[in-house]
Amino acid sequence: MEWGTLAVVALGAVLGVGATLITDALRSRREQQRQWTAAKRAVYVRFLASLAQAHSRMTVAAFREQLGPGRQQAVHDAFLSDPQHSDAKSVLRELALAAPDHVYRAANAAYEQLRSARDVLAVDPAGAASAEYQRLIRPFFADLEDLQRLMRDDLLPPTSDRRP
Repeated sequence: MEWGTLAVVALGAVLGVGATLITDALRSRREQQRQWTAAKRAVYVRFLASLAQAHSRMTVAAFREQLGPGRQQAVHDAFLSDPQHSDAKSVLRELALAAPDHVYRAANAAYEQLRSARDVLAVDPAGAASAEYQRLIRPFFADLEDLQRLMRDDLLPPTSDRRP
């Protein structure tokens, strides 16, 4: 064998190994990104569901109980006790670890609005029909929509067209 042939074979081997290593590194990076996105999606879904379920449980508790300490306790318990063990506060803490800062801030604001609505619902004799509760819950639902949009945008791949 001549030196020229040997050099070409060696160069081909180096290029082949190099291309394989680069391809594997890119594939690994894509897979990690997919797994991270799936983990964030799971946290986002759990948080949105926990807020919606907490709101539903609170309004049901407010309609069942009369005014007084019993109603306050029932509404607070409904807010905190999720039968699936994923109350909004614990999922918010998960979200703080997984979400970008702007998504976490929006999520925290929505959570705080729901807490304020809970406090009104627990003591207001008119319950969900009261003007004060409506004043708090309407922005909560608007912020929930905005939060959902932020989460959806965060989950889009970087090359995707961002919707307006």
